[in-house]
Amino acid sequence: MSCTKPPRITFDTNISNVIHDPEKWPDLVTPEIARKIRAAIGDGLILGFVSEGSVFVECLSFPDKLAYLAVAGGPDLRPSPDPRMVAMFDDLAKLGMKLLHAPLIGSEKFVESFAWATDDIFNAQVRHDRFTSFGRPLPRHQPLQQYGRSLLAHQPPVPERKIFNQTPHSFSASLTQDWAIAIKREWDGNPGGRKAFEKVVRPAIGEWCDALIVGSHFGYGNDVFCTTDTGRNAGERSLLHHSNRANLKAQGITIMTPAELVQHFKL
Repeated sequence: MSCTKPPRITFDTNISNVIHDPEKWPDLVTPEIARKIRAAIGDGLILGFVSEGSVFVECLSFPDKLAYLAVAGGPDLRPSPDPRMVAMFDDLAKLGMKLLHAPLIGSEKFVESFAWATDDIFNAQVRHDRFTSFGRPLPRHQPLQQYGRSLLAHQPPVPERKIFNQTPHSFSASLTQDWAIAIKREWDGNPGGRKAFEKVVRPAIGEWCDALIVGSHFGYGNDVFCTTDTGRNAGERSLLHHSNRANLKAQGITIMTPAELVQHFKL
């Protein structure tokens, strides 16, 4: 762990929910434990962080995730985030939690009240390099790319996008997410096949987001990644499956459940 005090804790997606509402999932995290963590963040005993990837997971429904991925990198209208989830993250921001960069395709911020975490352990370039090195061996969004491009064989070509932002001090090139557009087209055009479609696409998005979330934690060099996720549903291919924990530990990633976190730091 780093020498910084108080400890820097990255909270996984579901844990963020119970920090906001300690009574929400008593079978996942007991309310007493959730309340202790919430109070510790508010009192400054621990520094709480949530990943940009978690905000993406929570703020957009499954169809809206597809819609966002299809327009990311371009000027088209984005889907609106779920106001209930925005309210939850607003509460966490007021509590003092900060947002970790986990560059999605568009690297966009869905909750404006969140302040970005500062680069206190590593500078921005080292942090980004660490994030990239962590994610490079993982599948990330490649399964989605492969699936989307297989759909393109039976769809019209995707129109090319043009550069839409160029100034003397910045340059932004529009990305052509052909695979994401193909996936969105399949969802929109095949309502009768959505169950089978979702069975392929939803887990792939989930695993990609897990890589983003843990990668952002690693990039910033935070002390503990707090989660109850053991990858049980996704099986051994899951980044957080118990069979992969030794590899994460070898990379310096310390994982604790909320109960372990409270016990370890005597909160």
